[in-house]
Amino acid sequence: MILKNSRILVVAAHPDDDVLGCGGTLAKAKSLNANIKILYLGEGVTSRFNDEDLNSKKVKKAQIIRKNECINSLKTLGIDQYIFENRLCTRFDELPLLNLVKSIETVIKKFKPTLILTHNNSEVNIDHKLTYEAVEVATRPNKKTSIKQVYSFEIICSGNWKYYKTFSPSTYIDISKFFKKKLEAWSKYKKENNKYPHPRSNKGLEILARYRGLQSFLELAEAFKLEREIL
Repeated sequence: MILKNSRILVVAAHPDDDVLGCGGTLAKAKSLNANIKILYLGEGVTSRFNDEDLNSKKVKKAQIIRKNECINSLKTLGIDQYIFENRLCTRFDELPLLNLVKSIETVIKKFKPTLILTHNNSEVNIDHKLTYEAVEVATRPNKKTSIKQVYSFEIICSGNWKYYKTFSPSTYIDISKFFKKKLEAWSKYKKENNKYPHPRSNKGLEILARYRGLQSFLELAEAFKLEREIL
C-alpha cells in the first residue's frame, strides 16, 4: 500500500467506519504527507429509530450529533476534507446500486485519488456490503483513471459476527506509533464506544490490532485486502 504523498479516498458507509477500519493507517498517511478525503454514503443513526420517527426532531438531533462527532474525530486525525451524503442507515438496499455508484464516481472524478480504502465483501451490515459492491463498479479500470490501488478494510463486529468469515488480509500496516491517535479519534463517538467485551470498545480495538500484529510480527497493525492494483 502506497501511503507517502498519495491521494487517498476512503469510501465509508457511515461516520465511524473509517476510524474503525483504517484510523491508524490514516493517521500514519497524514504523517507521510498524504492528501485524504472521506466520503460517507450514509448518516449512521436512523437504524435505531422506528419508521414513524424518521422525520422527527429527535432523529434530526441524533444526526446532527453524529455529524459533529465525526468532524471532531477527523480533526483528531488531521483530516479536513469530507462529504456527508446522509442516506438512511441500513437502508442502502432500498436504493438502486447505481445511486451509490454515481456518487462515488463523481468524487473520484473530482478528487482523482491514487488509493481507495473501503469495506470488504464479507460484512454482516447491508450498507457495508453494498458500499463494497458500489466501489467495485465505480473503480473499474479505464484510460483516464487515477486509481492505482484499491484495498478493503475490516470493521470489528460487522465482520467477526458473520457465520462464515471470508475476509483474508493480504496487507498489514504498522500502526504501533499511531494507535493512540486512532483511539483518540474513536473516543469522539460517545454512543458507539462500548464497554468490553463488546468488540467496539477500546480494549476490543486493541485486541484486534494486537492480533493483526501477531500475524505480521508487528506490535499493532491494521489489516487490509488488496482488491486491485494497477502500477
